[in-house]
Amino acid sequence: MVKFPIYTELLVFDLEAYVPEADRKRKTGASLAVNPFKEGHTLLGGVFHLSRPRTGEILTSPEFEHHWVWDEGDEAEVVSSIYSIFAGMRRRASVKKQHHADPVVAGVGISQFDMPAIFAKCLAYETAPADEIYETVCKVRVVDLAVAGISFLKSDAPLLYPKTHNALADLFIPERDKKPTGKVVWEMADEKDYTGIAARCEGEVREMVLLAERMRTKAPEIKKVRLKKMKKLWLIVISIQMK
Repeated sequence: MVKFPIYTELLVFDLEAYVPEADRKRKTGASLAVNPFKEGHTLLGGVFHLSRPRTGEILTSPEFEHHWVWDEGDEAEVVSSIYSIFAGMRRRASVKKQHHADPVVAGVGISQFDMPAIFAKCLAYETAPADEIYETVCKVRVVDLAVAGISFLKSDAPLLYPKTHNALADLFIPERDKKPTGKVVWEMADEKDYTGIAARCEGEVREMVLLAERMRTKAPEIKKVRLKKMKKLWLIVISIQMK
């Protein structure tokens, strides 16, 4: 059985990328336009929240740590900064026992974009030897909230399919004031609205931290309500059949 000592770490984060105009208007193919290996597809940066949930200790400073190309000079520097966060997690976990939990990273859609993008960019910039990059980036435990949230939301889909950030937030954070703007990040980058990009990204990460905690703590409560509704519906069906 996995143990969760007090030093177990959780990184919640979100990345933003820039896609050249020529690659934005595809009407077929994958829904994700960005490809970290393609020329001009730039990792703009992101926001990171690193904590030890057992103790409540926050390891990022400030609490929501920003790394952006407009602050750090270029993409290579941002990639190096992000890699350093993962390297620190790996270093601190190097003394843990085998049955103790690995560091955890969480976010919405991170298994589709964020984690592969970090790995790809680290390889491209040779941030470290390839085997070290794999050990550092790929051996954390990934909790994609878009996947973890599937069972919480009703769906008529014929297969399991990841949920959106807004759909999850509407369920778990009903008190939030507003949804993020629908404007695409690369349009904001074209307008040089860097403050807006950083603010929106931090807002999303703040919500992801809440989502992760509420999905963990409210899961039994939500399932209980659902079971009650199903039982009520089942009783109605039975009563109709008996008439």
